[in-house]
Amino acid sequence: MKNIKLLLSVLFFATFSCNNDGDVIKSTDGQGSIIRFGGNIIMTKAIVDNTAFPDNSQVGILGWGYNKNNSGGNMTLRKDLNNSPYTKTTGSNEFTCDTHAHYPINPDTLLNFYAYYPYTEAATAAPLNIPFDLKKQDDIMWATPVLDRDKTTSDEPVNLSFNHILSAITLKFKKADDIKEEMILQSISMENYPSTIQLNVQTGKLSVAPSITPYTLIDNLNKEITPNEETIVTNYLLYPVEKPVFIVRMSNKDYRIESTKAFEGGKKQTYSFTIQAQDISISGSINPWLDGGTSDETVYF
Repeated sequence: MKNIKLLLSVLFFATFSCNNDGDVIKSTDGQGSIIRFGGNIIMTKAIVDNTAFPDNSQVGILGWGYNKNNSGGNMTLRKDLNNSPYTKTTGSNEFTCDTHAHYPINPDTLLNFYAYYPYTEAATAAPLNIPFDLKKQDDIMWATPVLDRDKTTSDEPVNLSFNHILSAITLKFKKADDIKEEMILQSISMENYPSTIQLNVQTGKLSVAPSITPYTLIDNLNKEITPNEETIVTNYLLYPVEKPVFIVRMSNKDYRIESTKAFEGGKKQTYSFTIQAQDISISGSINPWLDGGTSDETVYF
């Protein structure tokens, strides 16, 4: 008689690329220098598998201004850079917006630029807590801030370098040769895992509210697990956590697997599950005889 157990191994890798500055044109109009934006992706994976955004992709751009003579003063969010939707133009790395943003005329005013992908209107009201729904599987990215720009730097395009900040998780399953029972994979979920996350556009940090409910990665499966390893989930985008806990349902039984490998932002990671049999060990001992007492019996002839 055997018990079934799951073994988990983890592979992870990240693909890095060099910055690729596109041709970004600087132009002016009667209001002064127009701020031009270009962008590229400095870490790639299968979700957006390139160093350039697809044409017509939209990023959100925000800009805060401050007086360089009062660096400790409050920064002011610019009205023309309050979550403006910039669209990737065809054939270049330039992003354009119907509403042009301009450098301030005052030479003492400096601008800090922040950007994220994909664009969402919700960032207008909450730029420091931009909400995203993990179920949508958006490849959320955050750009390295471009700081201390003014009208004297208007000849230089604002080149934004975007980083992937979620974890791309691939799950593989197989069973050991000694498992003769039929093992049917039904669902995979994460224990006490959030379904929504928030991004701070200034710091690039993600935050979540505590969750006491599972997060389902895949459900309603009826997949037989064989000795041949098969990929069940590919590049599923998840919030980085230190100690992910998987709940795997097979043949109407839930298996709880605590991984020691963290979900790491901006990296592809592969978790391989192996179903193995564990022999049940049996031990035994003999209880001592109990004294049942004596009985005197008389035998008549």
